[in-house]
Amino acid sequence: MENPTEMGTLALLWWKTAVGYHIYVPSFSDSNGDGTGDIPGIISRLPYLKSLGIDLIWLSPFYASPQHDMGYDISDYKSVHPPYGTVSDVQRLIDAAHQHGLKIIFDLVVNHTSHFHEWFTSSRSSKSSEKRDWYHWRPAKFDDDGKRMPPNNWMSVFGGSAWEWDEATEEYYLHIYLKEQPDLNWSNPELRKNVFNDAIRFWLDKGVDGFRIDTVCIYAKDTRFPDAEVTNPSSEFQLGRKYYADLDENFEYLKEMRGVLEEYKGRDLVMIGEYSGGTTPEIAKRYCGDGGSLDTGFHKQLLDLERTEVSKWVLREPSFELKRFMEIHSQWQGMTDGENGSWTTAYLENHDVARSISRFVDDSPQARIASAKLLAVLIATSSGSLFIYQGQEIGMTSMPKEWGIEEYKDSETTRYYQAVKAGGASGETLEYALSSIQKVARDHGRTPMQWDSSPNAGFTTALKPWMRVNDNYPDLNAHLQEQDPNSVLEFWRKILKIRKQYPGLFIAGKFEPIDLGSDEWRNKVGVYWKHDQQRPHDDTAESALVVLNFTPGEMSMDFLVEKISSGGECEFGALALQFSTNAESRSGVLGGYEARVYF
Repeated sequence: MENPTEMGTLALLWWKTAVGYHIYVPSFSDSNGDGTGDIPGIISRLPYLKSLGIDLIWLSPFYASPQHDMGYDISDYKSVHPPYGTVSDVQRLIDAAHQHGLKIIFDLVVNHTSHFHEWFTSSRSSKSSEKRDWYHWRPAKFDDDGKRMPPNNWMSVFGGSAWEWDEATEEYYLHIYLKEQPDLNWSNPELRKNVFNDAIRFWLDKGVDGFRIDTVCIYAKDTRFPDAEVTNPSSEFQLGRKYYADLDENFEYLKEMRGVLEEYKGRDLVMIGEYSGGTTPEIAKRYCGDGGSLDTGFHKQLLDLERTEVSKWVLREPSFELKRFMEIHSQWQGMTDGENGSWTTAYLENHDVARSISRFVDDSPQARIASAKLLAVLIATSSGSLFIYQGQEIGMTSMPKEWGIEEYKDSETTRYYQAVKAGGASGETLEYALSSIQKVARDHGRTPMQWDSSPNAGFTTALKPWMRVNDNYPDLNAHLQEQDPNSVLEFWRKILKIRKQYPGLFIAGKFEPIDLGSDEWRNKVGVYWKHDQQRPHDDTAESALVVLNFTPGEMSMDFLVEKISSGGECEFGALALQFSTNAESRSGVLGGYEARVYF
């Protein structure tokens, strides 16, 4: 245990109290004017990150890659994608982060590799290759008419079959994601040994402090490869996650992985997993509770909030309901209640989703500052390891709806649009497809960081960056907000200090939602208690009440008096207003998009 933060009788490890900052490398900071973010650019921004109040950096994949899935298709774990820099640059970043008092973790992508990885090129070279069994190969099936078919009916995450035919060796290989991302066969001990050496030990030896582990739930597969149950009769292929997600063998593989980190005595390294969309809090406790191998994990239920069972692109109506949002958030907050030793993360954004201000509140120029501060209060008063995504601290928004499909770069987005155009995606029209893309495409979180009002927001000196900068950058950028004490950036700096001042209350407190009765109220206002579970009875607050108005209109606070006579051991009337997102906050009246905290 390294420098735990004392919280009454409870000691919190560094990764529990840490505020993490997620960097998407190609869009963060370009140091050499080629239009793409890079490792030296990150080094130059470390003073800014330190001043924000973060403790931990999470870096998206920077490894050698043909970039079919923006670096999540890795061709060499021990090399760096040339536009991003070199291995020496990464070493300089690790060292510089540590000199600034910051920890740093890397994305660990080991469910699959690129189809250009040497392991796969060897595997597909011959059925007798010594690496043939490092991936999942199976012969074809044939229907009654002799037509060749995949080994089973599993659907890829990106649509179509999860199997790709290889003409040279006349077998199919498995790819849960893109066909350019063949799945590794984790049941092969020699494969696991090489993964641990190349992807983990290589970077631990250079000083990295741990890993965010991509798709952590799906390494083990049911190698009988049975057909999945038909849940969508209109589709030829079906969701097969029952046969490859959260299997018992998966937990054994992660124990081996944990053992690799434990070789580095005294380093106090962290393993944070990315759960599957179907991973429940109960399943997550097997991963990060007593006897589990992970320290904590990122759940995906809030990331998938808008989608239906049909696909990511067929959205719920309405796409956002506060009631449902708070129910899901509350379930995952329960992971920190002390049961089973489990823990969770608190976050609203990453590289795979649209901006939270555009998804959950109002990103118009008139409302975006209040909206961004509202979400900051929500997540900073939530328990777990807190992560901010680059640009969230200044309230960056999703791409403008006026932009055409040509501005979208992500393969998931463009493939879906082309599938609809060709008439092959669930019957959607092009108009519906574009409307969905404008709401939930991964591209929205990948536009370049808005540093200042200079051309291309100070992200690059190139005439054209790899991805278009959001049009609102002249009015929404970090430099402007540095000069404004009432900015979103300055608010984040303040609230992060408050969070760390009361660790028992906000970092590890019990989250207790308040039932406002009717759905009308529950879809307007989020209200919850935070209780210090240790209750040290010293000068720190024991309970706090958080009130969040997700509507643009004012409302009377009388509804709280009516609904909350008491909460836990704490009377609402005995609490004092500690801070509000509204500088002109009025007693008894909750302003539009206003958030308040009482304790």
